[in-house]
Amino acid sequence: MNGSQPVVFVDADDTLWENNRWFTAVIRDWAGFVGELGVDPDDAVTVLHEEEDDHIPVYGYGARPFCHSLRTAFARVVTAPDAAVVRSFETFVADAETRIRDHRIDLLPGVAAGIATLARAARLIVLTKGQPDEQNAKVARSGLAAHFESVRVVPDKDEICYLAAARDAGRAPEDCWMVGNSPASDVNPARRVGLRTVLVPHHAPWHRDMAPLIDSGPETLVVRTFGDVPPLILATVRTA
Repeated sequence: MNGSQPVVFVDADDTLWENNRWFTAVIRDWAGFVGELGVDPDDAVTVLHEEEDDHIPVYGYGARPFCHSLRTAFARVVTAPDAAVVRSFETFVADAETRIRDHRIDLLPGVAAGIATLARAARLIVLTKGQPDEQNAKVARSGLAAHFESVRVVPDKDEICYLAAARDAGRAPEDCWMVGNSPASDVNPARRVGLRTVLVPHHAPWHRDMAPLIDSGPETLVVRTFGDVPPLILATVRTA
């Protein structure tokens, strides 16, 4: 039975549970912190995003890399801070890392039932980018771990990543699905190499996740919530 079941890769952050909201809250607080030191909050956020642009290709995603960007952004926007300000900022960053890394898991609509339904007829694999310890801990806290065959944490999601994931699952790309909220990383690169894709849009997406859907490759199915995913995938499998 396992050999005939479809392989469904599922993104984690902002597909299974809320994630960007925690980063957004820290960024808001960061802007307020440096704003009290005379820095324009909008300028501070712009600088932080610039630091992330430089650091993500090197350090990847997650709480630790993000907090590294907070530190380097602080060094750019706050000139000659005194020792008390530096101590206060380091406390802020330590708290921010904990808030992001250990945040509570709020499953998105339809996820609990949808994953349980898919798991009865498909091989489910989490395919997420970030820090392995952080992402594995979130899967464990989610209550969904028993439904997944494995958790695959990658530095980034590109065409090579999806080809490798399909190969390691023992399937051709066209026999695999990718389900996620990001056109930029979950859908377009998977679609380019032949995976079938389902887009579950997030209500407040991270700006780096946004991109137009490409025209090539198998057409992307777009759903309202994760609860709409199982019938689409399973119906396609039954009629394939």
